[in-house]
Amino acid sequence: MVDEEITRSAPGRPRSAEVSRGINLAALALLRERGPQGVTVEAVAQYSGSAKTTIYRRYKDRYELLRSSLAFVENIPEPEAGLPVRERLNYLLRQFRHGLEEVVGLRALVALLHGDEDPEFTRAFRETILRPRLETILATLREGVADGELRADADYETVVSMMAGSYIARYAVRGTPPPPDWVDSVLDTIWPAIRA
Repeated sequence: MVDEEITRSAPGRPRSAEVSRGINLAALALLRERGPQGVTVEAVAQYSGSAKTTIYRRYKDRYELLRSSLAFVENIPEPEAGLPVRERLNYLLRQFRHGLEEVVGLRALVALLHGDEDPEFTRAFRETILRPRLETILATLREGVADGELRADADYETVVSMMAGSYIARYAVRGTPPPPDWVDSVLDTIWPAIRA
């Protein structure tokens, strides 16, 4: 349908959803390949084949472009309903890893660890990628408490930090992603302390 192929965010000519998608995918590809400093309007225009004016009609600045592109991966696939909490956590931690390694790329994580060299990107990455994923893991842990699978007296915000932090620390110290069994290792370590 024609209505599905265009979006209208302001009065005037309709904007092509396909062009917007191409711009966002180009920004994500540049983020993976070059890191956040490589995501400029000029680079995205060249990579996507869109004119700079086309990009500026959609986004007033680089920050809006980054947020829009990161929002492409904002939604986290939910684990299957009815799974035990440990299996849901396993799924969510694998999604967390996939998002860092395959979607935004580890150069994004390196930029975050460098501090505020690029405050626009850091803010967008925290708000759009990290926070939603960690909040979903925290909500899953709280559901585990409500279902009686997990202890009620554990500090689950710290547990989430330990889970995500183990990935980030491993990468920061060694410069390589954790081994393939990282998720199982994290859960094997933490599970005895939190299960009911």
